[in-house]
Amino acid sequence: MLATLGGCADDEAAPLRPLVAEIGAAVEAVETELGRAQQYFEINATPQFVNLFVAVDDATAVVAYLYVDGELGPPRPPEGADGATFAATALTFDPDLVLGGIDDDLPDSDVVVFSVVGGPDGAVRYGAVVESGEGGQLDVTLDAAGTVRAVDPL
Repeated sequence: MLATLGGCADDEAAPLRPLVAEIGAAVEAVETELGRAQQYFEINATPQFVNLFVAVDDATAVVAYLYVDGELGPPRPPEGADGATFAATALTFDPDLVLGGIDDDLPDSDVVVFSVVGGPDGAVRYGAVVESGEGGQLDVTLDAAGTVRAVDPL
């Protein structure tokens, strides 16, 4: 009986996936708005929007932008911040492939957030928060090709 119910749910709705393919356009919108390339603390995508966290004041503060439906929203007020930053040129993932390992290993789970965070020397780290139908969450570390490198429960 449980397998039958699970099958019905899968037929009704595909698993959620974040707007990974919108990250490039979101970065372009921010950099066009600000007139030059930026340094970012983090960029993340949900199924509804893309968040961009721009480093300002020598990376001692962050200004957040929201990119929704192809439009860049107004910036949030600056807040204190620290940590590693990266340039858009460090984004080497293929939006069509980066979630492939999750799709292979956890095909019926929802990917509620895909994130890119700054690492050492301008490098980036890719990750995702994956939620099962039962509500459990996993923090998944990925490489640019979509290979799952680590999985930790949240």
